[in-house]
Parts: sequence; C-alpha cells; structure tokens
Amino acid sequence: MDTVKFFDALDRKVEKLLGRLKQLESENEKMRADLAAARKAEKDAGESRGTVERLEREQEVVRERLEKLIRSLETADEKKS
Repeated sequence: MDTVKFFDALDRKVEKLLGRLKQLESENEKMRADLAAARKAEKDAGESRGTVERLEREQEVVRERLEKLIRSLETADEKKS
C-alpha cells in the first residue's frame, strides 16, 4: 500500500473517531443534565411528600379537635334538654 493512501485512510479513520468522540461528549453532557434534573425532581418529590405527610398529620389533629368540640357541644346540649 502506498504511504500516501495509508495516511489518507488513517486520517479518515481519525476524523471519523473524532466525530464519534464529539457525538459521545454531547450525549454525555445531555445525560448529565438529565441526571441532574432527575435528581432535583426526586429531591422535590421527597420534599413534597414530607409536606403532604405533615399536612395530613395537622389535618388529623384538627379533625380530632373538632370531633372533641362537637362531642362537648352535644353533651352540653343534652344537659340543657
């Protein structure tokens, strides 16, 4: 094989590899961004879940207090009758 043809073929292969490297680097950056977004979404979901659980506990406390108040009012009403 002619030296010029050899280096031309080698040059084409290197260019092809460089193109593939740039493509993979671009895909890698996109995947990193996607991973960061997924981690943020997971964190936000965890925080939301904590907020929901706290609100449910508060709602249960309010419900219990209302039930107690209603029972007290019913008892007071029964005593008047």
